Amino acid sequence: MTMEVERAMTSELQTLKQELQQKGHHNRPQEEELLSAMREQVVRLSQKEQALEEQLESVCQENADLRDRLASLHTRLALQDQHNQQQSQQLAEAWQEAAAARGRSQQLQVQVEELQEEVYLQDRSNHGNTSLLSELETSLDTMGLGHDREQMTQEVLSILVLLRPLIQVVKTPERSEIIGQEEGDLQAMLLQLHGVAQKLANHTHIPQISQLQEENAKLRLRLGNRQDEEEVTQQAIRDRDEAIAKKNLMEAELVRSKNDMMCLNNQLLEAIQRKLELSQELEAWQDDIQIIINQQLRTQQQSEQVQRKPASNPMSFWRRPNTASSTRPRRPSSSPASWTSEAGQEKPQSPWRDWLRPGKVAQPGK
Repeated sequence: MTMEVERAMTSELQTLKQELQQKGHHNRPQEEELLSAMREQVVRLSQKEQALEEQLESVCQENADLRDRLASLHTRLALQDQHNQQQSQQLAEAWQEAAAARGRSQQLQVQVEELQEEVYLQDRSNHGNTSLLSELETSLDTMGLGHDREQMTQEVLSILVLLRPLIQVVKTPERSEIIGQEEGDLQAMLLQLHGVAQKLANHTHIPQISQLQEENAKLRLRLGNRQDEEEVTQQAIRDRDEAIAKKNLMEAELVRSKNDMMCLNNQLLEAIQRKLELSQELEAWQDDIQIIINQQLRTQQQSEQVQRKPASNPMSFWRRPNTASSTRPRRPSSSPASWTSEAGQEKPQSPWRDWLRPGKVAQPGK
């Protein structure tokens, strides 16, 4: 009886050993495949994280460059605004000077017209005086000595009365002096009268001509200055237009730079978010790997303990407090997922455990 019990116990022990060995042989390739897939996934995630870090550094560098460019554009825009203000001030001053020059030009033009009218009138008066003298000479030549002296004296006196309004600068003989010379030579008196008239014409005509020439020179000089001022004004207007065009271009470039910086900031935020997500995924993978390693160690320790118990107590078959363990139905050892669920139930399964099932080990890239 004892021999039969001993044989039954040894046969059961051998069957248990065979089952444990078969379990270990069946599960080790799947576990190795699972571990290799997880390692490959960890390597891919590490490479992806490194690439994202490099992309993040490049985006940060581009963002810093754009900030520097934006600061330089702000500086240039401030300088351009200051230059535009100066140009506008110079343009306003040039417009004021041009308006003043127009007013002076109009005044000078009026003065020139007045002077031209005075010269015309003076020329007419001089022409009238010379015509009177010529008529007097022709009349004296035609009259001859047949006329009496008194009539000639009256004519000379009438000529002097006509010339009296012109006596302003040169001192001419008075009427009493002329009358006192009636007894002299009439021809000499006529010559003297002609000389007085010519002197009056010269003294009134020459200063006015010189004054008109001076005024004309001044007017030409002012006209040249006015043209120079107009050229300066036109140049100031062109400079202002160019400054406004540059300012518009710089504002457009500033808006473009701001848009680029906003896009880069969005890309930077997306890269940071992806990095955080990858870090979380990597931590979850590491936790799952640690769980699997702990489960393997626990299973290995349990198997070693089961193998050591019969060797340490060879007479344990005499007392069998619970025979349910020997008579319990055997589960098939072909499913490693059921083995992992039985081996470790201390910690809830991670969502990555479903991904790592044997049905998906062949596709680690999904």
